Amino acid sequence: MTVSFHILGRAWRSQSGATAVEFSLVCFPLLLLVLGVMEFGRAFYVRNDLSYAVDFAARQVLIGQIARDAPDTEAQTKLASAVREKFGSGDPELLQIAVSKQTVDGIDFRVLSIRYPFRFFLPGLAEAPFSLAFSRRIPIG
Repeated sequence: MTVSFHILGRAWRSQSGATAVEFSLVCFPLLLLVLGVMEFGRAFYVRNDLSYAVDFAARQVLIGQIARDAPDTEAQTKLASAVREKFGSGDPELLQIAVSKQTVDGIDFRVLSIRYPFRFFLPGLAEAPFSLAFSRRIPIG
């Protein structure tokens, strides 16, 4: 009986494998932190690319490449194709593009609104997508 207590006490005081246990306690939170930073960076990149695509389409109207007085369906088609052409960091087919008219203080605007469902790559966050949305008012009057 004394021998078994002696062996158990020696195993309890042993330091072999302590580094592996400490690494396993630190590795998982560190890995989650690194993946979270990468996901945030990817979301920020997609957001900037969406902003560029919307600005590009608005610029096309302002410089005359897309007619300001074009009918709504034609303008919506041309603006949607301009946005999809310049959006390269995701699936352009997932873009939800809406074009409407708005009058503010007697000035007519065409409002270009886009929404993109951003999905995370991380396993626990993949079920909770959120939408990145942008809107630009383009003067037409």
